Amino acid sequence: MADIPPADWLHHLVGVKFVNVVSGVAGGLVRGLVARGFTLTQRLSSAVVGGLTAGYATPAAMPVIRKWLDLWAYPTGDIEGSVGFCLGLVGMTICDALIRWARRWRDGPPPSWPSNHPGGPAP
Repeated sequence: MADIPPADWLHHLVGVKFVNVVSGVAGGLVRGLVARGFTLTQRLSSAVVGGLTAGYATPAAMPVIRKWLDLWAYPTGDIEGSVGFCLGLVGMTICDALIRWARRWRDGPPPSWPSNHPGGPAP
């Protein structure tokens, strides 16, 4: 008799929960459908990036969100799917901002950037 695969095969395979990825893909699809002027490729890439963002960022975001909701004694229950959806909805924006930040960090400050170093140009 063959071994039964684990219930969450994606978590077993790559370390992300299936529910988080599906929620993120749904959020990315909503973003792609709501945004005007997107091509089909942009809509599909929004869903893929939303799924990846939610899959990997939801476990990191959950403790912060649970503590934040505990401040108001809000019953959190199982909100991982909702958090995954929200992260998928804004996943493309998050990734775009991170890429711009990494490029700026790689290239250093722009030439007109005021320097705080002694002897540098005055602001």
